[in-house]
Amino acid sequence: MGTIYIKELRGYFKSFFGWLFLAVYTAFCSLYFVIYNLLNGNPYLSQTVSNLVVILMFVFPLLTMRVLAEEKKLKTDQLLLTSPIRVSSVILGKFFALVTMMLISSVVLLLGLLIMSIYGDVPVPESLLSILAIILLGSMFAAIGVFLSSITEHQFVAALLTYGAFIFIMLVPAGIQVLFSSNKVISTIGKAIDFLSPFDKLLTGIISAKDIFYIVSVIAVFLILAVRVFAKSSLQVSVVGAKKFWFSTLGLVALIAIIIGANIGISFIPDQYLQADLTKNKYYTVTQESKNLLATLDKDVTIHVLSDRDGADKTLVMYLDSYQNASKHIKVKYHSDKSEPTFYKTYTDEVPSLGSVIVVCGDKNWIVDADSFYEKEYSIDYSTYQYVANETGIDIEGQISAAIAYVTSDAQYKVYILEGHGELALPASVGKQMEKAGFTYASLNLLSMDTVPDDCQVLIVNGPSSDLSTEDVAKIEDYLGAGGAAVFMAADDILDTPNYDKLLSGFGAEIVDGTIWENNVMYTYQNNGFYLVELPVAHEITNEQYSSNRPSLLVQSRGFIIGDAEDPNISIEALFQSSDDSLAVVMDENGEVTTDESEMQNGPFVLGYYASRATEAGRGRVTVIGSPVFLHETIDAATSNANSGIFINSLCYMCDMKLNTTVPVKKYEASNIFVSAGLVYLYAGLLVVLLPLAELVAGIVIMIVRRRK
Repeated sequence: MGTIYIKELRGYFKSFFGWLFLAVYTAFCSLYFVIYNLLNGNPYLSQTVSNLVVILMFVFPLLTMRVLAEEKKLKTDQLLLTSPIRVSSVILGKFFALVTMMLISSVVLLLGLLIMSIYGDVPVPESLLSILAIILLGSMFAAIGVFLSSITEHQFVAALLTYGAFIFIMLVPAGIQVLFSSNKVISTIGKAIDFLSPFDKLLTGIISAKDIFYIVSVIAVFLILAVRVFAKSSLQVSVVGAKKFWFSTLGLVALIAIIIGANIGISFIPDQYLQADLTKNKYYTVTQESKNLLATLDKDVTIHVLSDRDGADKTLVMYLDSYQNASKHIKVKYHSDKSEPTFYKTYTDEVPSLGSVIVVCGDKNWIVDADSFYEKEYSIDYSTYQYVANETGIDIEGQISAAIAYVTSDAQYKVYILEGHGELALPASVGKQMEKAGFTYASLNLLSMDTVPDDCQVLIVNGPSSDLSTEDVAKIEDYLGAGGAAVFMAADDILDTPNYDKLLSGFGAEIVDGTIWENNVMYTYQNNGFYLVELPVAHEITNEQYSSNRPSLLVQSRGFIIGDAEDPNISIEALFQSSDDSLAVVMDENGEVTTDESEMQNGPFVLGYYASRATEAGRGRVTVIGSPVFLHETIDAATSNANSGIFINSLCYMCDMKLNTTVPVKKYEASNIFVSAGLVYLYAGLLVVLLPLAELVAGIVIMIVRRRK
């Protein structure tokens, strides 16, 4: 085999086709790398590699078409088969020479990885896995090409057969899955010949023994077929004898059957034992929090997927398989939209998106719409003036775990959000976090009601822009006096809200006139004294943010002063506090300061607090935040959701729920590659132009020299 391998490898470098393959493939590798990685600042090679599949399908037949067909045409196959070299050694030698060409051509990807590492934080394991994926795919294409080259003695015919096979691989399996998804037999056949699916999975950052074994099995099968076809169409039968030839053929058929059986057998082994998540942020690995939830599960939960398994989101399927493997109480059922198009009507009248999930436990159910699986940000494309959605994170685990926690919980946590006074609307992202934590919420207008509803666990008043009436304040006081709970965001100081301010001062904290200005730049954002960057005080509500050193941002915050506790029934604890250098600045409606600095009240001030007040009817509890825009989406995003995290924790704390972090969205947090335009052009010139051109020139020179000889 070694002799054949060296001969073939030398042949590629002595012929024009070998250098042409290297030049074309290198040029496209470099071009995609420059576009997707350097220009777009993407540190992942997976997108570059995924675009190389078509290029590989186009250029690889240039090498494989002559591997065995040329031997037959020149009658040198007879010399090979009558020599003391096994046919399998001939095939393997030629195959490994092709693989070596693939390895050499992939060096440019390693060079690109090295370049990226100079300019940013590169996820090396994922990138190396992407390179491994394209090498394995190239090896599979090589095996297919070797087999098809063994069929004919005409190189052109071998090339056409190879192109046809590659087009079949690209289009037919996917078409079968779409057209015959309801037919299990045909669908299974489609999956069995879907050679690209394992490659696609490797590009996600998941390395699976099943995928590697499948690709290696395909390579082995086509090489075995090449051995038989090449031997049968040559002198091998007459050399070894027909009986011995066919006996060995049956042995190879049995070997193929064993390979197929091994693939079927390995498919029954749970993925958790055969795969590893190499992604930097473990996008496809169930977090410890979800594992703890599943470990303590004592109720049966059925997860209905409104799609067949093959048509469902691949990441969703991976997570659901992990959930089933982690708990015997979890069962997943897939419902094809063709055979069961109205299954959802058992649980809802609204039509969920295809691929959505319905989590059911007893009489309770929760629908997780497929549109919420991924976090998206929208930006406008000024070339078309249309909004474009960009995925920024995966939220499948967070949604599913929250749904399981909700349907298995016996408690009902209802939150009401006050309206009618110009209150700020809660951002959709905050509402989603509330749902994850097990809360349902509704709007409340006290103008049409005599009391706060009895099923209200927590009342939210989110920064009103007009004052509450004395009647509304009285209703809220009655609710709190009876043991209710509330979260208050203060009103802006320039607004005239005496009734609401008095309500906030009823739990042992006196609200200060003015907006807090921070003179200490260590506690300000972008050197703006009204933008207060505050690390919370240690408290059960803030422990998560405090322990991880995550500050909150309080914009245009009111301040409070907590005096000596005169009422033994009141307990009050600060959550945020400004520095000693802070001031309370009083402004008019136009934003003009109305007092001299010498007359301003000096800090420190409490910017948020938790308090409880005991009465004969119960113990009322409140969380008060001085900033009216504490939950504003932009401000919360600037803190990496530290603000909304404290808000959710306060809801849980006042409902006596065990404080735990809901599984957050798994962000696609990749450090961009920052390369100047000049360097991009330099790398493009070197990699896209000069390197392929040098390879092409080398091939031409070698061809001319050989012809002159």
